Amino acid sequence: MTVLEIPTTETTARRAPGRPDAWTILGSDVSAADTAREALEMGHMRDWNVRLWSDTVVRHMDEVGVTELTMPDTRAAVRTNPLTGAAEYMGRVGNQYTAVQVEDHEDILDMVRRESGATFHKVGAYGRNGSRYFISMTLPRIVRIGGVDEHRMHLTLFGSHNGSSSNSLHIGSTRLDCGNMQRLIISGAKHKYSIPHTASAPVKLAKVQKSLATLFDWQDAFEREAQRMLDTPLTLGQFEKVVTRVFDDPAVPSKTQFKNIRTRNDVLRSLFENAATQETIRGTAWAGWNAIGEYLDHFASAKSDSSRAARSLADSGAVTQRKTDAYKLLTLAA
Repeated sequence: MTVLEIPTTETTARRAPGRPDAWTILGSDVSAADTAREALEMGHMRDWNVRLWSDTVVRHMDEVGVTELTMPDTRAAVRTNPLTGAAEYMGRVGNQYTAVQVEDHEDILDMVRRESGATFHKVGAYGRNGSRYFISMTLPRIVRIGGVDEHRMHLTLFGSHNGSSSNSLHIGSTRLDCGNMQRLIISGAKHKYSIPHTASAPVKLAKVQKSLATLFDWQDAFEREAQRMLDTPLTLGQFEKVVTRVFDDPAVPSKTQFKNIRTRNDVLRSLFENAATQETIRGTAWAGWNAIGEYLDHFASAKSDSSRAARSLADSGAVTQRKTDAYKLLTLAA
């Protein structure tokens, strides 16, 4: 974590007091901001001056000596740390990559705020020297599954400066009872819109404005699918079978694998059967899905809380894929 990634101490979790969600672990609270510019300034995410250095050189040392090789097809993405003024390396990109400043999206974010009634929520930079970032906005709609299980809906701009992902707007929710990131890919419900790097500002604004209504439809799809899982009874035995498939456990595990699986399953079983975070939804497929999500977001092995949070935010990767696989398996019986 660099000097830019300073988490706040607040939490929105009600039944898991003191447990921060991924937004809080990786970001700073900017809810007092009225404009995108203010939000980025509060999070020290303006004036990075992201640029590309060419003629990248790699050095290799062996028993013969030091060998230097120029990599003409590779460039280094570099930023200026706004707190220290130092140039910092963020990643290696190809010759076709175009550097885009975070503040280049301010018009889009302000338009989203006007069109949706959203308020700024959290901003954060993570990865190598802020090579990945997010700007999250809280939408006015609150979804209550079964009338009691409350979720805050967020529209978030995710971006990167190392070519690892496109810059895109994502819609998703955070469950207040446990701080779970409800990353769920639902067939037929668009949950993200990629923003072209090279399009002019007016073109980008028009395209995003046209896509907002489609993104907002995801809220209805999420509520529908969550309610379907809430209406589906689930026994412990059924839950454990889903867990085995979601985590792709080997048929004949090694001793180490067996130990790790048993430890993981003990946590998952406790979350499903006993955790206060499932109190109002106990014994349902919805409780099973949230137990798996809670494990992935807050208990699964990770190098640090920050790396676990980054996994939970990612649109691709094992965490989101496992949550989506669990959703598909748990709705088969619905």
